[in-house]
Amino acid sequence: MMEYRRLGRSGLHVSSLVLGTMNFGGPTSGEESFRIIDRAIEAGINLFDCADVYVDGQSERILGEALQRDGKRQRVLVTSKVYWPSGPGPNDSGNSRHHILESCENSLRRLKTDHIDVYFLHRSDFNVPQEESLEALDLLVKQGKVRYVGCSTHPAWRVVEALMIADRLRLPKFTCEQPPYNLLDRRIENEIIPMCRAYDLGIITWSPLAQGVLAGRYTDASRFPEGSRATQKPIYAERITQQGIEISTRLAKRATEKNCTPAQLAIAWLLHQPGITGAIIGPRSVGQLEDILPAAETRMEESDLRFCDALVPPGTYASSHFNTANWMKG
Repeated sequence: MMEYRRLGRSGLHVSSLVLGTMNFGGPTSGEESFRIIDRAIEAGINLFDCADVYVDGQSERILGEALQRDGKRQRVLVTSKVYWPSGPGPNDSGNSRHHILESCENSLRRLKTDHIDVYFLHRSDFNVPQEESLEALDLLVKQGKVRYVGCSTHPAWRVVEALMIADRLRLPKFTCEQPPYNLLDRRIENEIIPMCRAYDLGIITWSPLAQGVLAGRYTDASRFPEGSRATQKPIYAERITQQGIEISTRLAKRATEKNCTPAQLAIAWLLHQPGITGAIIGPRSVGQLEDILPAAETRMEESDLRFCDALVPPGTYASSHFNTANWMKG
């Protein structure tokens, strides 16, 4: 049975497994994406994570079309994000008022909806005062186009600064942070998780399977399977390390002993960590989704948690999943 957890200060209750849509439209076809969405809803997943730049907007289009059928939109919560370049112009990126308002309108049109449930700043923009970004989000909330706001892969100090600004200027507060987190990169345990718990922010994590490493999809850090994400961009390839692969092999043996799959064990570990609201899963097929779904019910004993701590000690990392955020040094 799917578990639902409160999303920080929002009061929303969201499924512990969140469906990521980054693969919709490439490599996953539209029809297979529809099947994944339908199966996810059937399994109790009620939060769908998207962004304006996923497959150049195609992921939003597919999600919007799927949810428009049979009134499914009213049964789920939809997110989107803004920051990364969405066009060739000098103002087509970042967290300026211009780009936030423009990007939101485009996302609403592609998603075929009149509102986005949680709208994230995809990264922190150090070139734009946070007052400007929060005031733009405030306008969207007042217009009814956005219901809650969040941030993704932000430094803890920037989140706290934004909360203080929001207090002072009576602007919307972030309800959630969305950082990378998995057994191979535990650095959010040092500052981000304690900060979120102190200020009552939800934590929805991305890359819970360490880009497939913890699911056993890589066996050699110098040779990648054809079609894998590591073959697509250098930033993805950087995340595959031999140390990470060796850790995944040991985790797989433990999974066999527990009669579950490595992917299920990796996500179950994450969902048992203090402060975590949910994990974004990004299946490419219905089969991959079926493999992951039991993770929501996989129990972790104290001995399992100690085993994982021995593999990668708390607060440390074996491969960097913060390599798209230049403020986190490797």
